[in-house]
Amino acid sequence: MRIGLVTDSTAQLSADESEELSEATGGLFAVVPLTVLIGGVAFADGEVDAGHLCAKMTDGVEVTTSMATPTQFSDAYARLREDGAEAIIVVTMSAELSGTRDSAVKAAEAEDILVDVVDSRTTSAGLAGALSVAVAGIRQGLDVESIAGTIADWCAAETRSVFAPGSLEHLRRGGRIGAASSLLGRALQIVPVLGLSAGVVVPLARVRTRTKALEKIVTLAAQAAAEVADPEDTVHVEVQNAEGEMDTADAELLSSRLRELGFDSSFRTLSTIITAHVGPGTVGVTVQTTP
Repeated sequence: MRIGLVTDSTAQLSADESEELSEATGGLFAVVPLTVLIGGVAFADGEVDAGHLCAKMTDGVEVTTSMATPTQFSDAYARLREDGAEAIIVVTMSAELSGTRDSAVKAAEAEDILVDVVDSRTTSAGLAGALSVAVAGIRQGLDVESIAGTIADWCAAETRSVFAPGSLEHLRRGGRIGAASSLLGRALQIVPVLGLSAGVVVPLARVRTRTKALEKIVTLAAQAAAEVADPEDTVHVEVQNAEGEMDTADAELLSSRLRELGFDSSFRTLSTIITAHVGPGTVGVTVQTTP
């Protein structure tokens, strides 16, 4: 069976990653973009440079986002069907953070072929990793249900994210602050270190300085690596920031400290959708096993 693969743009895939996923699926791969609105002007996720977006947010320009629509997913499904897909796996960002997963499900209900939608309960590097799990299953010739179940299990058990936003304000405005809302009253006195748990933003630590927040991220990342990996597993660590190449100081510090602990790390810029909610100055780490 030829299986297509669809995801949303918050995975922030590089051109090389997109090409590899397309090749692995025989061309049956599609990315559905969310939308970021800057001062009321709409842009597809990834259309605007990360540094430019952060500068606009710092200047006080209103930035909002819009989820991917059912029509966008229907169009993606139709293209893959026309190209020969007999079934489709869709892996989306956390349903707790966006209605994008619901749009994918609504579009799937109108399809004549099997479309299995998986809520990754993560985003960014975690979502990109989930796509690797999907590809591994497709290459092994597993059926759609087995692959979808494996993706969900992997996302829950074998990926962790921890990050420090520049402030809690943007998370508060966007309503994505989750359990970390308990920190709002003390936001002036602490630097929060947050994580994703079951797709929801949760508080992990409170420290007094940015430097201590970065060190806490490293400590928590090392702990996460020990939690997610069995002895035979390879652990991949990915450092992410909001500004991309425009401001890499904190990301480079995290990478350096992680290398000192024996981890190889790569780098990914957060998508403009995620940055619109976490704000400029955000930096973090995703820890996951390699499928």
